[in-house]
Amino acid sequence: MIVKVLCTDSISTSMEDPSDLCMQAVQCYETEPEKAVYLFTRASELGSAEGYFGLAEMKINGMGTSKDIPGAVDLYRKSAELGNTPAMFRLGSMYTGSYGYPEDKEKCRYWFEKAAEGGVELAYPEIAAIYFYGYGTEIDHKKANHYYQKAAEAGDPGSMFMLGYMKTEGVGTDVDQKGAIEWFRKAAVAGIPEAQFRMARAAEDGIIEGGDKVAMQWYVMASNNGFAPAKFNLATMYYEGRGSDRDVVKAYLLYDEVAATDDADALFMTARMLFEGLGVEQDVEAAMKRFGRSAELGNQLAIEFLTDLRRKQNTQFVKIDGL
Repeated sequence: MIVKVLCTDSISTSMEDPSDLCMQAVQCYETEPEKAVYLFTRASELGSAEGYFGLAEMKINGMGTSKDIPGAVDLYRKSAELGNTPAMFRLGSMYTGSYGYPEDKEKCRYWFEKAAEGGVELAYPEIAAIYFYGYGTEIDHKKANHYYQKAAEAGDPGSMFMLGYMKTEGVGTDVDQKGAIEWFRKAAVAGIPEAQFRMARAAEDGIIEGGDKVAMQWYVMASNNGFAPAKFNLATMYYEGRGSDRDVVKAYLLYDEVAATDDADALFMTARMLFEGLGVEQDVEAAMKRFGRSAELGNQLAIEFLTDLRRKQNTQFVKIDGL
């Protein structure tokens, strides 16, 4: 998508004003892309940073001209070198290697950081992650925390979660459990399932008020967002009757969804329920298959169950897949 920018060139050295050319191009790029290309080209010929940027946007999207990624990158660079911060952000993105242009970790870091220093909010979480994981540079958790803070304050939910995590673990900052919960809550309200899971755990552990009922509410949100650990814990709450009435049918269905991802613990729980006919029709053969797979994946309870079962076998033969 074309990024609409307001040209800021205030003085033209010719009869044509690059600002006016850019403005006209922005107004017509969707309906008359060829005309927009002409206008952005003319503005760039007059040395306009916004002209270079606009022409790069047209080339990267193949609007009014043939798609030309290397040509667009060259134009973004010219624009960025003239101080255009959106172009700096675009260059950072291009050098990730995700847009059909060769990856360059150092240039990626350089341009994202320049964009962040220039106030581009979208660049804050990008450069934060670069310093957190050491992408193209040394790991620097203090810098990561600085930029995650800026991103979170600008409203980025993922950065809110990362701030919560860093405050919980004391990564790049002091341990601050109260502050961590505040950021986890904001991220959870914004829809981050990992944060919703953290809030559920905090309720279960008594860190926040509400106990099992509040924990279940957060687990339901995270589960509905597809977060497997939340589905497993929610299933356990239904299985044990915590936070609501006991419902082994719901418990089995949730465990089964997680088991489909080859999760050892969920495989064990569904095997147990199939074996006992609890919340699902009894199916010993299917149970044995799941016990076997769970054991293969290292679940100690499944290993102990099968070992004990073998000890009790005399003349009866029970087929245990995979073992």
